Formats: sequence, structure tokens, C-alpha cells
Amino acid sequence: MASQMVCGLVFRLLLPMCLSAACLFRYNVLSFVYLIYLLLIPLFPEPTSTTMQGHTGRLLQSLCFTSMSFLLLHIVYQITVNSLLAWNSIASNFSCSSWERSIRQIGFESVIGADAGNGIRVFFPDIGMFMAGLAIWLLCRTLVQKRPPEDMAQYNREEEEQEEEEEEEEEAKESTKMKILRLVAEVASKVKEIIGNLITTAGKVVVTILLGMTGVMLPSLTSFVYFSIFLFLCTWWSLCRTFNTLIFSCMCVLMAIYSAGHIIVLYLYQFQFFQESVSPQDEYIRSDLVFGISPIVQSNCSCTWKLTVHSDRKWYHFVSPIMLLVLYYTLATLIRLWLQEPIDHLMVSPADTPAEHQCRPFYICLQTEAFHLVSDDPQNVPTSNGMSFDFMATENGPPHLNLYSTPQYKTDQPSDEDSAAKESEDEENDVKKKGVGAMVKVFHFIMKQSYICALIAMMAWSITYVSWLTFVFLMWSCILWMVRDRRRYAMMSSPFMVAYGNLIIVLQYFWSFERAKPVAGFFVEKKNPFHSLSSKMLCMLSFWLLLRQTLTERQEKQKEESAGLSDVHVEDQKKKEEEESKEGEEQDIMHVCGSMVMAVLVKYWIYICGGMFFFVSFEGDIVMYKIIYMMMFLSCVALYQVHYEYWRRILKYFWMSVVIYTMLVLTVVYTFQFDGSKDFWSGMLNVKNDSLKDLGLEQFSVSMLFTRIFIPTSFLLVCILHLHYFHDHFLQLTDLQAVIAKEESTIYSHAKVSGRVYLIVNRWVSARFLWHPSTSQSTFHSLPVATRPCSCSPVGSAFQILSNSKWHLVVDRLTVLFLKFLEYFHKLQLFIWWLLEIHIIKIVSCYIILLTLYEVSLLNYVFLVSWAFALPYSQYRPLASSVCTVWTCVIIVCKMLYQLKTVDPSPSICSYVNDSLLYKAPVDPGNWWGLKKTDDLLGYLRNNLLMLALLAFEVTIYRHQLYFRLRNKLSPPAAQIIFHDITRQHLDVGIICFIKYFINYFFYKFGLETCLLLVVNVIGQRMDFYAMLHAFALIAVMYRRRRKAIAEIWSKYCFFLACMLTFQYFVCIGIPPAACKDYPWSFSTDPNVVKWLYIPDFYKKPDPLFLIYDFMLLLCASMQRQVFEDENKAAVRLIAGDNVEICRDLDAASFSVHNPVPDFIHCRSYLDMLKVIMFSYLFWFVLTIIFITGTTRISIFCMGYLVACFYFLLFGGELLLKPIKKILHYWDFLIAYNIFVITMKNILSILACGYIHSLSVNNCWLIQLFSLSCTIKGYVIKSGESFDI
Repeated sequence: MASQMVCGLVFRLLLPMCLSAACLFRYNVLSFVYLIYLLLIPLFPEPTSTTMQGHTGRLLQSLCFTSMSFLLLHIVYQITVNSLLAWNSIASNFSCSSWERSIRQIGFESVIGADAGNGIRVFFPDIGMFMAGLAIWLLCRTLVQKRPPEDMAQYNREEEEQEEEEEEEEEAKESTKMKILRLVAEVASKVKEIIGNLITTAGKVVVTILLGMTGVMLPSLTSFVYFSIFLFLCTWWSLCRTFNTLIFSCMCVLMAIYSAGHIIVLYLYQFQFFQESVSPQDEYIRSDLVFGISPIVQSNCSCTWKLTVHSDRKWYHFVSPIMLLVLYYTLATLIRLWLQEPIDHLMVSPADTPAEHQCRPFYICLQTEAFHLVSDDPQNVPTSNGMSFDFMATENGPPHLNLYSTPQYKTDQPSDEDSAAKESEDEENDVKKKGVGAMVKVFHFIMKQSYICALIAMMAWSITYVSWLTFVFLMWSCILWMVRDRRRYAMMSSPFMVAYGNLIIVLQYFWSFERAKPVAGFFVEKKNPFHSLSSKMLCMLSFWLLLRQTLTERQEKQKEESAGLSDVHVEDQKKKEEEESKEGEEQDIMHVCGSMVMAVLVKYWIYICGGMFFFVSFEGDIVMYKIIYMMMFLSCVALYQVHYEYWRRILKYFWMSVVIYTMLVLTVVYTFQFDGSKDFWSGMLNVKNDSLKDLGLEQFSVSMLFTRIFIPTSFLLVCILHLHYFHDHFLQLTDLQAVIAKEESTIYSHAKVSGRVYLIVNRWVSARFLWHPSTSQSTFHSLPVATRPCSCSPVGSAFQILSNSKWHLVVDRLTVLFLKFLEYFHKLQLFIWWLLEIHIIKIVSCYIILLTLYEVSLLNYVFLVSWAFALPYSQYRPLASSVCTVWTCVIIVCKMLYQLKTVDPSPSICSYVNDSLLYKAPVDPGNWWGLKKTDDLLGYLRNNLLMLALLAFEVTIYRHQLYFRLRNKLSPPAAQIIFHDITRQHLDVGIICFIKYFINYFFYKFGLETCLLLVVNVIGQRMDFYAMLHAFALIAVMYRRRRKAIAEIWSKYCFFLACMLTFQYFVCIGIPPAACKDYPWSFSTDPNVVKWLYIPDFYKKPDPLFLIYDFMLLLCASMQRQVFEDENKAAVRLIAGDNVEICRDLDAASFSVHNPVPDFIHCRSYLDMLKVIMFSYLFWFVLTIIFITGTTRISIFCMGYLVACFYFLLFGGELLLKPIKKILHYWDFLIAYNIFVITMKNILSILACGYIHSLSVNNCWLIQLFSLSCTIKGYVIKSGESFDI
């Protein structure tokens, strides 16, 4: 076997490679002889002991003799030429003479003056072919004579055993080198067997593919024969027609003859004689352009020995001959294999074939061929010669049965080993059938969806190759995508698809000839015709598949209708029901997985559609039709936020309008690429070219056009898929009026989730142990009958094999853990949604205010006003969200329109000379409004888009929680807390409950104190005029003293903060610079004073970031206002406790009698220890802080802190024993003094920051008395003027 493989390899692989090299590096009659040998090799059988004595041996001998003769003639010619030159019988410049040209075309040329490489090129083909031919002939003759022919006699069993023993002894004595050679031979045998099976079973497919590839490699009239036959075969196959094998074999014979002639003509045209006789530049012949016979090499009389290649040849000129040779070899191999088969196999006519087998589905044919490929039956596996074991070929004769073989007898009862081997083979065949069945199901599904591939191919064809002919495909596919039952209409139009596609590709083939003039609007010039034609062939493949699927389903339907209620139909129906019952379990898991995937797509596909809006709108330069896309998207989002029910009503019409508009855009952009379209649109719209570009009408290159058309086309497909497959289910999912119960919900039903998990585990276990049936059966049969689980139960059938095995416990435990994980994950989801519901208003307001402060403009003023008054007054928050959503959409559209080239506002140039920013450079008037030109539009709009996303997310959270509560019949919690099981009664239980309680109700208990601290923080961070107003407001609030009284005026205080914030932002905006008017204080007032007054100025603009402190104060004040409202709710007071102040008339000594809190002095827990530290030492801690404050600086204000500290230290012990009213009276004085100091320091900051220079000259004592120093950055203080004492 190894020797036979070696002979086959050298004859089929090594020898053709040597002949190809001999033909490739030299073009003359001698190499033409080698080409004839190259074409004859696939027609001859492989070397065997019989064929080596017949035609194959004589072929090898003639090759050796021919090459040796050519080599001797070369030697004779070189001796003769050099002798004639030495005797001066011929001229030294005899190159390109008539006799030299003729002899050189024969193959004999002089190498005088040639370099080493070209000298070797002239002689090496003959030397190499002589050595290769002789070596191959000797090797094959030696190898085939080592053992007698296999068809002479058969060994019996005893002789076979002796031979196996001898082979084992020889193998033990073999060297490592021989083992490696034997291994290589075995691998080569396997590869050859696979290739043989492929050619035998899929020969028609391989031939068809090679015909198409050869035809489109170099379009010409000669190659059109291959291409036309390829189109005919594919179209005939798509019509569910079959070829008679004899007719197909005759066609292969004709194509083999034609391809061989094509190769010979192409090779002969490389001769100088034929190139001069038939010039490729001849206008009447034009062989180079029309017939595809291209000269690859050319001759040069100055150096005839040099191989010169045409410089203008592309890669496909060199690949085309290779494809021709591969096609010829494939056809010749098929013909040789068919000649070795019985003639009866080739005489089957379509009339003898049953009707149901003439047009079988593609996947059924695939199943049959695939099963034969994986089958290991030795009777079906061809030998190395490609024929069955039942037939042995004689020398160049038809196959015949081996009549002289020794008969083999078998016993009636098979032995145990045979039965075991048979069972193992059956199991392997079952596994292979299951694998093939899975492949068939996949291909069945693909064929069912072939219409989608066809529609996508039509769109890809049209947008890749722009012309009026392909524009039909674009409109055709768009119309089919829009139709509801697109599959039926696509199948109805599939014959027209195939016919029109064949027409276009044939016309394109003729216009792909080299130097063919393009036709404007129909056929454009292609640099590489192979790429365009091959891609169109792939598109045509989808059309052919769709047509075949259409006819197949039609014939199956007619067959079912003709069967009626006959017995055959009933039996088929019973068989079908049995098969369906067997596949029921697989359908269950497929149904579960499919429903899960469908649920995910229904829920989230709309986000993909929304994302595609951004791809369409922001890809490339901004133009008008992209702005309209964004306007449509923004209108949808705005309506979703403003009115949910109206949004759901118009959503279908919205997607329909998007689809229609996208088709309009595709049509206009597509047709604008044709010549004359620019003039037509310019005249119709009466606009210039720049305006057309702003509209999006521009002629692009091929690559840019593909991008500009591909993205809208993809967006169109995404929208249509949503409209036809997911829209109705999405409306059902988001309907708040039709709420289903929790136990009926598919998502939140624990029973359904558990059932799904157990079903998946069941299938996994079954698949895991059915793959090893022997192990599973032995495990199951080893169990006692009483302990075997019932197979009728849904879960017991899955674990029938695993009842008492370790896998049962492992899988059961993993299932429980997975269900636990799902439960915890669901709880985590609920917690995150609740957390977002609590804090989303803070997130949204913070982001919007920060955006307005970082981008100060008049357009952003609406955002700040809306949220400044909506935060303290919660009833206006939905209105503020709606207003901000609509206004954000308006701003985004305005910013996009401002980027158009036709929008070119003239900058304002002020003529005054000043250091103000107003006069330094031209000012764009749009900047004051919040508009500017930019190259990065998406980055410019990022903040506005994120704001829109946050606003949509906010309303989504509220509606999600509403939907969740309606479905589960829940009511909103009384308080927005994290731990719902913690109330006021749990505060004194332990340290954990203490922490949880204050996580829930910290702001409820200490929100007012937090707001007062933030007021002081605003004053300390700003120290300007508005900080002074905050100080006065703090005095007005603290003057009320009692919590109840503060709650009464808190709403007015929030209104004051909102007004302060909006007015300061208006100050930051200022007047428009385009007016060229400066402020009256710009020239007369010190810049530091202007900064302290926080008034607008072009030289020193107010810092808008100061307003962050005002906003944080407003946010906390708004939350405290909500706390004041919650204090009046009985439900909140019941769980959180009340905030009522203690009675002021109680005696401190007897206060413990009225205190409901348990005694913590004895420290029974860590919480008691914390309380002791807090209530026993907090007083002294405050005195320490007062002392540090008084001693940090030396001023009159610090002296007051020291006096208060020493007074409390002197009378502190007695003070704590006085009545509570007395204690609070002294403490009020301390707080009032603190507020007074804060206010006075803020008022005096104008002296420290604005007039420090004049004070340092005339009133230095005043600086030292009040310790004046400017603590705020941004003021221009000269060195030496800061008196920080």
C-alpha cells in the first residue's frame, strides 16, 4: 500500500510540477512537447505492476527518451553555433535573423553573452525532465515489482497471518528513517483518499465552481464559454432539474477538450512568431482584449536569451492559465474515474428516477452525500484509483469482477467479537447520523430563511455597484422589506430575480473586457473585473437558492394536496407523528431558548434602532438629511418623556415614516451619483453646489458611496425588522393599562424559571450521557429494578440513568445554586431600581446644573431656571423634566444646523482699543447664544445627548416602578429609605440597627443642621456680595429659633435661593458682545471690587463655578423642605420617629424620668459606649473647638470666642444642672455671636480684597484690629499688600 501511494504521489504530483516548471520558464516547441505530456498525465492510470507494462510505463519511457534527445540536440546546436562563429561562417550579430528566429522558436538558442541564470533556464528544463523522468520511471518500476499484483490471487487467512508476522518482524528491524517515510506515506494516503472522495461525491459541484472561477478570472470571449456554462448549470439546478450523468460526462469531455485547446493556444501565442503574425493591437483581431489571449512574455533581439515579462500585466493574467490547468486536470480526473465505473451507472435516465427524487430539497441531498462521506463501509470507499473494491481494472480496460479470488466462508452464527464490533459500528453510525441530522436541521433553517439572504444580496449588489440597472434591485428589495408577508412575495418574484440577475451579470461580463469603454449610468470602469464578477456571483447564489427553495416547497405542497386522504397519506402522517413525538424533547428546549432570545430582542431591539440613529446622523460630514434623522429621533424621545400614551399610539407610524424617509434618502443619494443629476437638482431647487452639499447631495467615490449608502440601508433593515417582528410584542410589554399578575408573568414567575432551568439541565444530562451510551447503559442496568426511577416523570426521564450516581448529586446541587443565583440577582435588580428611583432626581438635576455652569449661554438659561424652581417645589418636577427634554432637542437641532456651510454668520468687529476681551478679536455672535462651529460635532453635542439620555432614563425609572407595583399589587413606600425593616424602635437595639437607621433617616433627623452648615460653606467659599446676602438670610432663618417656626418660612427661603441662583446665572451671561457696548463700570471701578460685587464685565467675567455652592445649598434646602412635609405625615412619624423638640421647662436633674430612651450609662453594648461619648463629652469638645478658634488669629472677633470659652469653663458644671430653658438661652447667645462674626467677616472682605492697598497706607490699625485678609483666589493682590496677622 505504501509503495502504491508513493508511486501515485510522484506520478500525480511531482511529475506535473516538473513539467509545469519546464513549460513556465521557457516558451518554444520543446517546452510545448512538455505541455503535451502535462495534458496527457491525468488521462493515464497510476503506475501499478500492470500499467507499468502498458501505456503508463511507455509514457514515462517516452518522456525520458524525449528529454534526453532534446538535451543532445542542445549540445549539438551549441557546438555548431560556436564552431561557425569561430570560423566566421556566420555574423556575430546573428540574433533575430530569419534562420535564428526559426531555430529559436523550435527551442535552440545561443547563450553567448547570457548570465548564469538565463543560461541555466535554457538548458535546465531538459536536464531536469530527463533526471526527473528517469528517476520516476525507475522508482515506480522498483516499487511495483516488490510484491506480486493484488489482482492475481488472494491470500487465505493462514497466509495473511504469516505475512503479518513477517511484516511485524521487518517493522521492528526498520530504521527511524523508514518509519518516518512510512508515516508520511500514510498521511498522504489519507489526504488522497479524502480528495478522491470529494471529487467522486461532489465532482459536479467542484466542476461548476471551477467553471465559474475560470470564466470570471479574465473576462473574454473564450472565457465566456466557461462562464455561460456555469450560469446555465446553476440556473438549471435552481429550477429543480437534474442532469443525466451521461450528458454531464459528455459536457465534461467537451469542456476538457476546449480547456486543453485553450491552454495550447494561449501557450503558442507566447511565441514570437504568433505574436508578430496576430498582433494584439490589431483593430480587427484584438486578441488581447476580446479573446483573452494575452502575451505574457516578449522577445528582445538584443538579448534573445533573456525572459522578459510584459510590464502592464496584472495578477489575473498570470492566474488565469493556472485556473485553466486546474479545471482541465479536474475534468480529466473525473473522466478517468467515470471510465473505470460500470457503464450501467452512467445510463440512468431521469425517467427511471422517481419523481420525488428529481427535486429533493438541498438539505436532503446534503444529508445523503454527507452520510456517504462519513460512512466507513469498505464497500463504499473507493480505492486509490477511485473505484470500488468490488471491481478491479485491467490494463486500460473496463472493470470486471475478480473471478479468480479465493472464496471466503462465514459461520451462520456470528461470534461475540463480531457482534460486539457490529454493535460498536452501529453506535458510531447512530452518532454520525445524529451529527448529520443536526447539520441537516441547520441547513433546513438556512434554506427557510434564504429569502433574507436574497434581499440582503440585492441591497449589497445595488449599493456596491451603482448603476441604473442595479437601482432596480435596490427598489425591489426595499419594497419587499416593507411588505408584511415578504417571504411569500420574495418567493413569487424569485424567477424574475434569477432572470434579471443573469441578464445583468452577462452584460457586465461583456463590459468587463479589457479596455472596454464604460457607459455612463450603466457600466462603470472596473480596475479588477474578477472582484466585481465574483461578488455578483455570490449574490446570484442567494437568488438560485431562493428559487430552488420556492420550487421545492411548491412541489411538496402539490404532493401533499394530491395525496389527499389516501392510506399512504395516513401512514405518512403516522410516521410523521411518531417522529414528532421523538423530537418533542428537542423542540421543548428549542422553544425555551427561542422564547428567551425573542423576549430579549423584543425588549432591547428598540435600543439598537436608537443607536442606529446616531450612526446615520453623525457618520461623515453633517448634512441636512442627517439633521432630519436626528429631528425624528429627538421628537420620538421627547414625546416618550412628555406623554407616554401618545408615544405608544404613534410609535408604529413613526417607524413607518422612518422607513419611508430612509427609502427616499437612498433613492435620492443613489440617483445623484449619475451624470447630469447635479445639474437637474441645481436647476430644480435653484441652489448652488455648496447648498446641494449641505442637503447631502454630493457625488462620492466608490468607497465613500458604499459607506454613505450602506449605513442608511442597514438602518432601514433594523427598523423594518423591529416593525415587523418586535413592535407588537413591545407594545404589549410596555402597556401599563393591561397589567398581568405576578404569577402569570414569564419573567418573574419562580415556577416557570425553575421549570426552564430543569428542562435545560435535563437536555444537558441526556446529551452528556447519550454521547457515551455504553457507560450510561451499564450504570442504569446495574441498579436494582426497585430503585430505578420512573421514566414517565418529566425530571425522572432526565435522571433515569443517573439516579444513584454522583452526577445526579452534582447536577442537582448546581441546579439549586443556579436558582439561588437567579433569585439573588432578581433581588439585586429590584434594589438597584429602587435606589435609582430615590436618587435619580438628584443625579439629573446635578448633571443639568453642572452642564449649564460649564457652558454659560442664553440657551442653557432655560435649564437652570427650570430646575432652580422645580427642586424645592416637587409638583413642578415632571414639568421641568418635560421642558428640559423639549428644549434639549431644540438645542441639539440648532447646534447641528449651525454646522452647515451655508450658515456663515459674520463675526462682530469692535473698533475701540482696550484691554477688554470684547476688542481683542472678532466675536462670533452665536457664542453668546451657545452655538459655535466645530469639527467634532459628536463631542460638541455629547453633553446635550447625555442630558437627554438622563431625562429619558428618569422617566423610564418612574414608569418601570409603576409597572412593577401595578403588576405585583404593591403600594409606594411611605418613606424613601433603603432598609424597610428598620424603624425608630430599632434605633436602640444595637450598633448595626443604629447604622441602618441613620442610613435611612440621617437627613430626616439632621437635614436642617446640614443645610445650615452648607450656608456657612457658601459664605466661606465665596466671600462676596451674594455671600453677604446668604448671611442675612441665615440670620433671618436662625431668628425664628424653633424648628416649627423655621419650617413655616422654609418655603420662602427656598424661593430666595432659587431667585439668587437664577439672577446670578443671568449676571454670568451678560449682554451680547455683538452689540459692541461695554459696561459703565469697566473703566472706573477696580477689577477686584467688580469681582467682589459679582457683576458682569468683559475684562473679568464672573466665575460661574461659584454657583455650584449655591446649587448644592438649594438641593439640600429642597430636600429639607420635603422633610418638613414628611414630619406632618403620621405614617412617616410612626416608622422614623418625630422631630419634636424637648420641653424647655423641664429640669435637667429630673429629665431622666421623662426620657423614653433606655439608660445607657452602664454601657451594656457598643452603642451605649457611643452614646456615653457623645452625650457626656460633646459639650467639652465644643468648648475645645471654641478655644482653638479664638487662639488661631489675633483680632477683636477672636477675643469674643475666648471670653465665651472661659465663661463656659468657669460655670460649665453648674450650667448643665440648670433648667433646659436656661441652658439653651446661653447656647443661643453663642450661636448668635458666631453668625454675627461670619456676617461681619464677609462684609469686611470687600476691604480685604478690594481696598487693601489704601488701607495699608492710611488705616493699618484697622487691618490688625479685624485681621483682614483676602482668602479667595482670583483677586489681583500685589506682593506686600496682604497683611495676614
